[in-house]
Amino acid sequence: MIDTSKMENLISIGELARLTGITTHTLRMWEKRYGTPHSQRLPSGHRRYPKEDVPRLRAIAKALEAGYRVSKVISGTLEELHGLIGLKPLIDPNLNATIQENENSSNELLIERWIKGVHEYDDDCLIQGFHEQWNKSGPLKFIIEYMVPLIERVGKGWESGELSIPHEHFATECIDSFLTSKWRQLNSRKEGWNLLMATLPGETHNLGLLMSAVVASLSGAKIIYLGLNTPLEDIISTANNLESKLLCFSISSGEKLLDTEDCLLKIKNELNKDVTLISGGKGTPENLPGIKKIEDFNTFNHWLENFDKPLLTAV
Repeated sequence: MIDTSKMENLISIGELARLTGITTHTLRMWEKRYGTPHSQRLPSGHRRYPKEDVPRLRAIAKALEAGYRVSKVISGTLEELHGLIGLKPLIDPNLNATIQENENSSNELLIERWIKGVHEYDDDCLIQGFHEQWNKSGPLKFIIEYMVPLIERVGKGWESGELSIPHEHFATECIDSFLTSKWRQLNSRKEGWNLLMATLPGETHNLGLLMSAVVASLSGAKIIYLGLNTPLEDIISTANNLESKLLCFSISSGEKLLDTEDCLLKIKNELNKDVTLISGGKGTPENLPGIKKIEDFNTFNHWLENFDKPLLTAV
């Protein structure tokens, strides 16, 4: 008999197929032949499968795409599968042609390992994993290749029903805590030009701004981070009073476009003339006069390098 308190963590085979990209026929065949995925029977006789097995099954699908046989990978743990794909370039005869593809697969498997940690509310798994990958990749690559895909993956997991609201909040808090600690370390004891970072009033998403803060902390700027829900007048007065050279916004796709345009134009009109205004995120409008739209974090990094040079010379 299934514990009714665990019912919310069980899904049908159709849902499992949808979340993993593996057909129901294949899943049934694997269960019969290899004993995985392992189902549980409801009192009605219907089979249900644990949601937490989704990341491992996705990893198996990635391993099969990379050329491994089912019998070799079907019983592997998520960690073993991640290691397997990571070693694939060493044995691939077409090394130069496949190395990028396998690096991408390895990244995706690592993200699935973190998603498993989200399923299990394992903050040690997430934070330790973040630290390890940060040390291997460096800040910019970590943001672009790991944080952005992880946040997108959590969002898709929530939309599909794979992850619950508590799962999404748990993941967000772990990411928030890690990114905050990292950009503050990089920003410590800086005495460069002032870069003010904020969101528009009513914004509920903070992770885009935190990732921007990590990237900005690689420049010569001293970051002043206002975060969520600072009133518009206070953002403008702070930027002017501190003689900030740059004011940076992160705007999610949840904002209303016309309201966003009005806010940004009001800010631009009331800023000191020597304050540059930039904005990124899916909710940033196109072609607003005097406001630079940043498309992605790599672009932001390059743009900051060019913006930084004359200011560093002046300091």
